[in-house]
Amino acid sequence: MRIDRYELYDVIASGGMATVHLGRLVGPVGFERTVAIKRLHPHLAKEPEFVTMLTDEARVAGRIGHPNIVPTLDVVASRGELFLVMEYVPGLTLAALMKNAAALGERVPMKIACAIMAGVLRGLDAAHEARDENSRPLEVVHRDVSPQNILVGADGVARLLDFGIAKAAGRLHTTRDGQLKGKLGYMAPEQLGARTVDRRTDIYAAAVVLWESLTGERLFDGDDAATIFGNVMQKKVPAPSTKVTEVPAAIDTVVLSGLEREPSRRFARARDMAAAIEDGAPLARVSDIAEWVAQMGEAELAARATMMAGIGRSGPAASVRAPANDSSTGILTAVKEPLAPPRSRRRALWIVAAAVVAIGVTGIVVLPRGGAKPADVAIPPTHAPTPVTVGTAAPAAALPTADPAAATERPSEPPDPLPAASSVTAKAPAAARTGPPTRAPGSKSRAGKALACDPPFTIDEQGHKHYKVDCL
Repeated sequence: MRIDRYELYDVIASGGMATVHLGRLVGPVGFERTVAIKRLHPHLAKEPEFVTMLTDEARVAGRIGHPNIVPTLDVVASRGELFLVMEYVPGLTLAALMKNAAALGERVPMKIACAIMAGVLRGLDAAHEARDENSRPLEVVHRDVSPQNILVGADGVARLLDFGIAKAAGRLHTTRDGQLKGKLGYMAPEQLGARTVDRRTDIYAAAVVLWESLTGERLFDGDDAATIFGNVMQKKVPAPSTKVTEVPAAIDTVVLSGLEREPSRRFARARDMAAAIEDGAPLARVSDIAEWVAQMGEAELAARATMMAGIGRSGPAASVRAPANDSSTGILTAVKEPLAPPRSRRRALWIVAAAVVAIGVTGIVVLPRGGAKPADVAIPPTHAPTPVTVGTAAPAAALPTADPAAATERPSEPPDPLPAASSVTAKAPAAARTGPPTRAPGSKSRAGKALACDPPFTIDEQGHKHYKVDCL
């Protein structure tokens, strides 16, 4: 499927608001870039207020540049749908990694959990401090810090996803119950109470994620939204070390400070919480995190690599037309078609064809501008000049000729791509390499020296011209 400058490939993730596809930016002069394209569910694109809010927020988020943030590169509205184009980062979400670890009876190692959240908090601080071109604060608040929106790359770097989407989603008049239930456990009390949110709201959510990644449990859980809401507002939060004894007391303090229900009692800035984590526990190295991601996400990363290789084989000379849509899985199967040869290649073919015609038919030919051009040229597998037969209605004598000095002339610009109006077939009999050219019907042979000097030169197998001494 082609949307604007992008080709859409298979689904790599899905959620309550969107599916995420592998994609490719196809730019001019053969430039390509692999991207991740978030395809929002069609009903969201029908909400004008949502679309306006989302595009505004995406433009703001595009100004945030930080290693711990996946940037939004573009927003595309096409065919009644909305697409967010993001940088593609090989890796898995923290939610997927925690799920895979739990399936093996494991938790996220304490050093890795702390390193991941320290990086996420550094990215959050960069977003909170972002300013416009006039140095005015943009006052960015993520509003949806959760394990599903933290991508841990195969390079060992944690990155935060989806700036702007949560704020736009808050304007929707309808929200899916399942989606709301999944997000409630990460919302700060002021967010649930419809009070003013600021950067400390994101700090609270980050503290929830850190508690869960350390313990391997949900902090605020329940069978329904009302139960979760009550737990967020009233439940006494236990220190992580009561669940996992290896957690240092300093990290307990960091987590509980971030989870204060009163915003003024939390960390003032995300970087302050990151620094407290870094001081409170030894952190895993980036290479250690990368190795852990490779272990926990081995199957998913292998499948993704295979998918990427399939896209790579299509190369720049392939396009994707309307895909076959398997509604049961949501997977798009791309149908690839070769594109026409590049313009530069067609021009090169025309120049070679012109040279073959010029040398083979008359020895020396200056091609006229704007005249009929051959459309389909078969070049013989030899470097020697060869006679050429042009159609059946244009005898060789009809082609314009010039004196030997004109042999070095070339058109100043290559002609346009070949039209499909005529056909040129090149033939290469060995006996014709240095012999006299084919003469038009009715022409008379010359005798003696005149015949020997027609033409007054020979051409060797490398295509070099040698004038006969007797004809000078």
